[in-house]
Amino acid sequence: MKVTERVRRMKESSTLAVAARAAALKREGADVVAFGTGEPDFDTPANIKEAAERALRAGQTKYVLTPGTPEARAAVAAKLRDENGIACRPEHVSITAGAKHALYLVLQVLVEPGDDVVLPTPAWVSYRPLIELAGGRCIEVAGAMENGFKVTPAQLAAAMTPRTVAVILNSPSNPCGVAYSPDEVRALCEVVAAHPSASLVSDEIYEKLAYPEVTPGLRHFSPASIPAMADRTITLNGMSKAFAMTGWRIGYVCATGMGGAFMQELVKLQAQMTNNIPSFFMPAIVEALSAQSRPAVEKMRVEFARRARLVGDLVHAIPRFRSVAPDGAFYSFPSIAPCKKLTSPGGRRIVDGQSFAEALLAEVHVAVVPGADFGECAADHVRITFATDEATLRKGLSRIAEFTASLR
Repeated sequence: MKVTERVRRMKESSTLAVAARAAALKREGADVVAFGTGEPDFDTPANIKEAAERALRAGQTKYVLTPGTPEARAAVAAKLRDENGIACRPEHVSITAGAKHALYLVLQVLVEPGDDVVLPTPAWVSYRPLIELAGGRCIEVAGAMENGFKVTPAQLAAAMTPRTVAVILNSPSNPCGVAYSPDEVRALCEVVAAHPSASLVSDEIYEKLAYPEVTPGLRHFSPASIPAMADRTITLNGMSKAFAMTGWRIGYVCATGMGGAFMQELVKLQAQMTNNIPSFFMPAIVEALSAQSRPAVEKMRVEFARRARLVGDLVHAIPRFRSVAPDGAFYSFPSIAPCKKLTSPGGRRIVDGQSFAEALLAEVHVAVVPGADFGECAADHVRITFATDEATLRKGLSRIAEFTASLR
């Protein structure tokens, strides 16, 4: 049976692969501490679940419009206008099967074979495969650890050419756990605005998980709120992270460009792929974006901020790690470079983040994600997820500290 070359070349998701290996060890009876998957450990707020339950009992189980019900799209558009300052209407919004689906649709509509997409790295593992699946060339721009993993306007400008059709910006960031300030976002947008061929794809899935408790004054800022970027920006978001709804697979995309024609083309593709997400989720989206859900979302954010401070301190205290304090999302992305060329108690040679992660899981049963798939600049890093309780964080990071100290 034939398999296409484009799929054969595509890498599997390293985050899901790590989760699978950790789960296999757990089934064998190992006491595994899993810092792999970026999934909140909280339950979906009760009022959101109840909205879906009411819709299901009321028989809301039929097809709806591909981009979602008018009520759900209106709720998303109102949220984007009121919270993000994005001048959009419901027809500029489509609700998708997760933010990853939204990104896939955007790249398929935006990218022709041979086009360039500029990607600040370290970056989420799925960006490059989805760019390449659309036929594009992924142009990585490495954010220096000394600059908080952030790219500078000069770096971005140097990567832009007439072939550039898109720049992807993810803030707060997976895997780095850092957020660009509003001024930093504006400076990058000025670079994109100077290139008429380029759009900005702004992945804002972690927007509500920014921590002024760590970096005073920090707040999320949406590029599409800048007038010069309003019709040049495609905003991606969803319910997974801030609302603890990963398994619901609810994302959304908003774009006002081309007088709304871009979204019309995207919805046309979506209709051929998936049509609508489950119809009884639509009232849950409206409920999630209502004032009723804000206290629960803020309670989760405050807890993540507390964990960010804790993990920042504990990771910084590991002598053979170099790290940046996380102030967004729920990740720490330390460098294990000082561990290279050392050998573990089990006889495993550490040469990069991959070998470090493999030895760590095999010998002390802590699962982290190796950095290589997050960008060419990230091979000597590992990602630690702090979307888990304090006791687990302390246990796992204690094992990591002991493991690194045992390397010889």
